[in-house]
Amino acid sequence: MQKEKGAQVAVLCIEDDSANREIVNMYLKDHFDIHSASDSTEALQKIKQKKFEVILLDINLCQGLNGFELAKRLRKDQLYANTPIIAVTAHAYREAEIQIMDCGCSDFISKPFTKKALIDKINKALKR
Repeated sequence: MQKEKGAQVAVLCIEDDSANREIVNMYLKDHFDIHSASDSTEALQKIKQKKFEVILLDINLCQGLNGFELAKRLRKDQLYANTPIIAVTAHAYREAEIQIMDCGCSDFISKPFTKKALIDKINKALKR
């Protein structure tokens, strides 16, 4: 998806599992300007350096803040108060969905997901 002629939408994938980060990168590299972070500390550093239009956030981060805490913190930052945050989770039960939305995420996608499902989810978030 293009935001300006020649400029791709910047997406930050925050995922502690290297294999999952690689899959997301492989799925999105031809469609978006994809960046990744392996934990909340790295993610917070990256958002200070660049403005991302969409954030993919693993809810179960192992180091630093978990995904719920990080989403709440991002929502307090004026630059990211309205940025789409898509929670990535292996837990697609109703209680998790409520918790995901309550922490400030815009939407969620359950693992495993297809390339098409992920791209469609990002494009849907960008239209809001």
